[in-house]
Amino acid sequence: MSELSDSPTLFKKKAVQFSLIGMSGAGKSHWSKKMESLGFQIYSCDDLIAERLGQKLEEKGKSTINLAKWMGQPFSEGYPEAEAFYLELEGAVISQICDELENSSQKDKQVVVDTTGSLIYLENKLLNRLRNLTLTVQLKLPEEKHEKLFETYLLDPKPVIWGEVYLPREGESPQNTLGRCYRELLSFRNERYGLLADCVLDYSFHHCTMTGPEELLELVTKNYKMKP
Repeated sequence: MSELSDSPTLFKKKAVQFSLIGMSGAGKSHWSKKMESLGFQIYSCDDLIAERLGQKLEEKGKSTINLAKWMGQPFSEGYPEAEAFYLELEGAVISQICDELENSSQKDKQVVVDTTGSLIYLENKLLNRLRNLTLTVQLKLPEEKHEKLFETYLLDPKPVIWGEVYLPREGESPQNTLGRCYRELLSFRNERYGLLADCVLDYSFHHCTMTGPEELLELVTKNYKMKP
């Protein structure tokens, strides 16, 4: 834990508003909750999407408890429709967050946006709008951690947007295709996150037991001040 226990006073002059980006499992929700202890308001995109999705499915006479189960795997029947619907809801959620951040009453609030891993698939116009309102901070994962992410995905599936990365080969089983393409998906996304990020936090920093919310906030704030 950092010695800067009363660090929120350091940031009263200008509110810090930033978005955490990266793959599912990178630690975005973990750090968002840590920021809450410093008085930050959290926008959890996963929760907001699930809320909207639940409302939509209830209108159709269905219910959803598990987003991943609802979306299914890329080889599941109805997956393309579910993927498109999910991205539609995610776009609406990011637009809602931007609307609120543009409101004058929100400009003096400390805010962290806990984005989804599929943020990069949204329209550039919307992504640029979010970047204009917040500092985009990538929680980077090294390639050697990709295998562990896939194992975690199999044990605790999350809704995943595959885009055009899931491409089965002739004679390949769905499970083998899933493993091969998941690794390709991680490489593709890491590159896209890097292009979107204003600030990149190395794995050795954001997964270090000595790194607390104060240290992360201090680093983010330095980058925030440099942002035009």
